[in-house]
Amino acid sequence: MSSKTSNPYDLLGAEPSCNDLDLRLAYRARIHELKQGQISNDRFRLISRAYETLSNYDKRRNYDENQSWVSNVPITKYTLQQLAAEPVLASQLKSRLKDATLAEIDAQDPNTGHTSLYCAARAANIDAVIYLTEQGAEPDLSQKHGSTALHVSSFYGHPEIVECLLESGANYTKVNSFNNLPEKESMNDEVRNTFLRLRKDPFVQTAANQLDWLKNNLHQLSSHIDEQYHRQCQILLHCAAKKGFINLVQWLIDDQQANLDLIDINLNSALHLASYGGHRSVVEYLLHHGANPLLINKWGMTAEQVYFIFHVVRDNFSLLNGYSNMEQMSIFN
Repeated sequence: MSSKTSNPYDLLGAEPSCNDLDLRLAYRARIHELKQGQISNDRFRLISRAYETLSNYDKRRNYDENQSWVSNVPITKYTLQQLAAEPVLASQLKSRLKDATLAEIDAQDPNTGHTSLYCAARAANIDAVIYLTEQGAEPDLSQKHGSTALHVSSFYGHPEIVECLLESGANYTKVNSFNNLPEKESMNDEVRNTFLRLRKDPFVQTAANQLDWLKNNLHQLSSHIDEQYHRQCQILLHCAAKKGFINLVQWLIDDQQANLDLIDINLNSALHLASYGGHRSVVEYLLHHGANPLLINKWGMTAEQVYFIFHVVRDNFSLLNGYSNMEQMSIFN
C-alpha cells in the first residue's frame, strides 16, 4: 500500500535528484541513527521499504511517475534478506533458518545478489551476522557489483561486523567491480584499524591465501597448527580447504602436519568443507593423505553426500580409504 504520511525520499533524507551513491550514503546515515537509538525500529522499517523502492530502478521510476510504493510488508512475507536487514528481527531470522541447509543460508536475491549475511552486515545486525557465520554462511559471496559482506560492512562503517567477518573467514583481498578492496571502502579510522589489527591473525591470513605470510610468521606465534579459531572453531586447514587453496592445504599437511579429521562447530571436517566448495584438487589431496570420508556433520551428511547435493556437475573423485575397487569407486556411484 502507499504511505500517506511520508514519501520514500523524505524517509531516507534524500533528494529526488539523488544518484545511487547518494542513496547509499543516506541509508548509511539512517542505519547509524538506528545504532545510536535516535530512531525507532518502526521508523527504520519504513526506511527499509523506502530504500528497497528507491534502490530498484523500476520501483523508483514507478514512484517518480505515479507516487506509488509499498511501504508495508507483513513480516510473515519477508524474505530472508529483509529479515536480516532489521536488527530487531534477528530472532525471527534464526527461527526461519532453524533447519535450513547451507544452500538456503547462502541463497542470493535474484536481482541484487544480496545474501542474508550481506544484508545483516550492512545493517550492523551483529546477532544475525554471528548466527549466520556460525551456521557456515559463506562471507565471500558477492552481489551484482562484486561487493561482499566485508565490503559493505566496511563502507557502512561497522568495525564490529568487519571483525566478525574476518574471524569467520572473509577474504580481505577480494576486489569489487569498482576495483576496490574492502579496506579501501572503509568509512572511518575505526574500520581501517580493525583491518590492520586482524591482519596479525593467522586465520585471517589463511582466508586470504597468504602462504608467504604464514611461512614467515607462523613459527613466531604461540598458536598450535591445529588451534581452533574464533566462533566456528575451525583450524587453518578447514579454512584453506573451504577456500580451495590447494598450495596452502599442501603446506599445512606436508610441512605442518595439520590434523586431517578435526571438526568445526558444525561437525564439518576439512573434507566436508572442500566438498561443499567443489574443490576437486583439495578433495583428492585430502583423500590421498588419509582424510576420513565417513565422518558425519551436523546435517547428517558425509563429505560425499555434501559434494553430491551441492554440485550438479558429476565428478569422479574416488573414496581412496580402504575400498578394494577404488579405481572404479566414485562418490556418485
